[in-house]
Amino acid sequence: MQYCPQGFSESAAGRAGHRLLRAYLPTGVDGRARLRLLRRAVVRLAGRPRVRTRVVHDAGWAALWKIHARPFRVGRVLIQPSGGTVHADRHGDGRAVGRAGPHVVVRLDPGMAFGSGEHASTQLCLSAIDRCVPRRSVLIDLGTGSGILAIAAARFGARRVLAIDNDPLAVAVARANVRRNGVARRVTVRRGEGLAGVRLRANLIVANLTADILPGVLDDVARCLVPGGGFVASGFGSPRVAEVRRRIRAAGLRVVVTRRVRGWCAVHAVSRP
Repeated sequence: MQYCPQGFSESAAGRAGHRLLRAYLPTGVDGRARLRLLRRAVVRLAGRPRVRTRVVHDAGWAALWKIHARPFRVGRVLIQPSGGTVHADRHGDGRAVGRAGPHVVVRLDPGMAFGSGEHASTQLCLSAIDRCVPRRSVLIDLGTGSGILAIAAARFGARRVLAIDNDPLAVAVARANVRRNGVARRVTVRRGEGLAGVRLRANLIVANLTADILPGVLDDVARCLVPGGGFVASGFGSPRVAEVRRRIRAAGLRVVVTRRVRGWCAVHAVSRP
């Protein structure tokens, strides 16, 4: 997950006890550099693994999901896949009214970036943003992927959102989605590692990251929150909850609650007054 943030597939290999991991990397300098790091990491973990690569020419397969894409809701957020069935936006500003009450509309083309809205960790973060983002607030979205959380925060009334990702492909996808949703004046997408160099003070920081990546950002969370500001960490399963809660407390935050959806978890914490 560190070197292939878009995700990977895992299946049984030909030999008993062996697993096949398949992931896609971008071509070019960034992809080659990431592949070198990935090879070294796998060698450290698995001794003498077999690593094979080939160049795949895009024949439109990355967009095939659009044929069957349909809108779906996560709480008060209506995800409108780009190219799918169009849902009426009565107000023209991302707000709409349906049978389940008022909601915000996020038009999304995730491409190969994480964050279609269907994963449980993304849904946990969307629910937290729905509950915890006051109007005119400031939010930081760590590991923005497709930009879905940053866009939802802007739709719910955040006056400024900083969306950060270390993957150049995700940054490009998120910027396109921000423009698609008409929130470019309030949402800034940039490439970066965690909160390094961030001088913004936020009312809420959302980190949809793995439990292994999270410790690298926790040291800066309290610095980047206003007094009493909120922090939501997601992207890990129940077996890692105790560890994540311990690390968050060690970073000077007070853990408030842990929420779970389909085996995935989100820990909510606040900074000291």
